[in-house]
Amino acid sequence: MMAVDTAPAVRSPRTAVKRASAPAARLPFYALMFFTFVVLIAPQGLVPALAPLHLALVAATVAALAHVADRMSRGRPLTVMEPEVLLALFLFGLGILSVPTSYWPRGSVETLLTLLGKSLILLLLLANILVTTERLRTMLWLLTLASTVPALAVVKDYLEGDLVLGRVPGYLSALTSNPNDVALTLNIILPLAVGLALASRNRSQRLALAAVIALGVAGVVVTFSRAGFLFLTTTLFLYLARLKRGRIGILLLVLLLVVLMLNVDGFIDRIQTIADVQTESSAHARWETMKGAIRLMVEYPLFGVGIGQNMLALNEAGGPRWSLIHNVYLQIAVDLGIPALVVYLLLFHRTLRSVVQARRAWRARGVDLSHLAQGLEISLIGFAVAAMFYPVAYHLFFFYLAGLAVAVKRLCREQVPPAPAASAPSPARAGRRRHEVRLDWTPR
Repeated sequence: MMAVDTAPAVRSPRTAVKRASAPAARLPFYALMFFTFVVLIAPQGLVPALAPLHLALVAATVAALAHVADRMSRGRPLTVMEPEVLLALFLFGLGILSVPTSYWPRGSVETLLTLLGKSLILLLLLANILVTTERLRTMLWLLTLASTVPALAVVKDYLEGDLVLGRVPGYLSALTSNPNDVALTLNIILPLAVGLALASRNRSQRLALAAVIALGVAGVVVTFSRAGFLFLTTTLFLYLARLKRGRIGILLLVLLLVVLMLNVDGFIDRIQTIADVQTESSAHARWETMKGAIRLMVEYPLFGVGIGQNMLALNEAGGPRWSLIHNVYLQIAVDLGIPALVVYLLLFHRTLRSVVQARRAWRARGVDLSHLAQGLEISLIGFAVAAMFYPVAYHLFFFYLAGLAVAVKRLCREQVPPAPAASAPSPARAGRRRHEVRLDWTPR
């Protein structure tokens, strides 16, 4: 059984930084950074000789083993047990319970290990390794800069007319293998880049980030992804509604989006089909799939049809042949059952609440990290909207955000002291509250 971290919730920043910066603790961080680099840029696709090395697997394994060794050498629990971590573990447990009654048990085991299991490990690594502000900023910078590679690739393909069925083919990495996933990846990272730009006091960094953001917007547009367009407009709307400083920059991004929409042939015509489920073939197929998914959810409410098996279940139920459910929420409900959907929604709620509370706490004290928390918050909200059109329930996308959210919450807790209590609690209550994971002290 995994050990539980029952140390006091509030630690001094100096202690946290000293513990994390010890030489033995650096290897997990470097390996995690390299894993992120490989996942986004896919050097094995650019240099085929690297493919047999399985760089992503090696990097993740090194990060996990080095982290375990470091924690054991210090006599520390293997992981923090924040509510987000517990809910993610519970979701994985429900995935295990879905295997015995699965439409294809072997396929469910494969999905459990190769998709959800890897995503869970990523969340745990991010939550436990990003324990300093420097590490958080470095990870966000890596995500931002690495996103330029798939963005440049799809823009280049569009300009050169290298299209498949009228759309760019995607990029080499597993996260960006098709145009819709390219749009999702870029959209997730764009608010993080905006947060870095708002938090930076360096003019050169802000200009570089502005160029990266503009490239990301262009990359989303040329994918012709309707879900990507909804994510992007959600991001721009939220920033326009919330920003007091830097609003001109967001307005320029809106202007850039309008110019691109008007100059990219066929983009507006495709966006106009978002609500057309009768004449647009793919939209009609997805609508029929969603109706079949709802029937399956009602028929298998407890453990679902088995993790990763919604396609087979739809085939047998008479839905569209060999079609995935393009809706994260229905995908989980059909695969794992309604209880799993409740767990997933709770996980998302806790994740979003953590970054909102961190943003408020940092902003109340004038800490520029509030911009990073706000970027993560907007990325989560945008993902919640786009998730209604994507079959990515078990992929890395959301779990990157959840892991970053736990890291942000822990950093905020260590940097911002709790508000003094109005009256001294009883000894029994004080002892109980020492071990609770809470952010109730955060200003509203």
